[in-house]
Amino acid sequence: MFTRLEAIFPRTFSSAFPSADLLKLSRRELAQELARWPTLPTRQVLERGMSELKRGGSTWPPTIPALVALLAPQPADFGMTATAEAWAEVSAHAHHPADHRWSHEAVRLAGSAVGWWEIARVVPSRVDRLERRFAKHYGALVNRVMAGEDLTPRQLLESDRQRSVAELAARAGREQAQQQAEAAGLPHSMSGAQGLRSMRAALGRT
Repeated sequence: MFTRLEAIFPRTFSSAFPSADLLKLSRRELAQELARWPTLPTRQVLERGMSELKRGGSTWPPTIPALVALLAPQPADFGMTATAEAWAEVSAHAHHPADHRWSHEAVRLAGSAVGWWEIARVVPSRVDRLERRFAKHYGALVNRVMAGEDLTPRQLLESDRQRSVAELAARAGREQAQQQAEAAGLPHSMSGAQGLRSMRAALGRT
């Protein structure tokens, strides 16, 4: 990377790193910071950072903190959209979430955590509050994915081997009921009043 920086900033690189010892120290500081990350920057991330430097128009190489910020992984590097786009997606498809092909599992899970019923029927005065709740859930899921976690952990599949046929059948029934609830736009759990309103709506009563 520092070789690339020297090529991009040929006139000022030696001024920013006037000695071999300072250059070595800078390399070490950057390496120590990157070592704390769950995953190292990919070549795609590196190329994106270099492109941003070139477009920035600065005549001086970036500082170590600036380099760290440039190399920080973004949700897009893992196939995930920004929070605002993810919220727009769940808002548009909250009425029939089971019928939508989600851009990423994290978007669906975050929407489900907030509640499809709440999202689909939110009043304008509560949109901001609901969006903040979604952003919190989505941000946590994004961090898990960027840390290398699978949102459908293998251990859940492996644990099926330890379950009886009856247990698997019962779980399948619960999952089917949940899918039907999601398709109807119902939340995972409802208060008594919410349940009564939903039943009345389904029966065409007020």
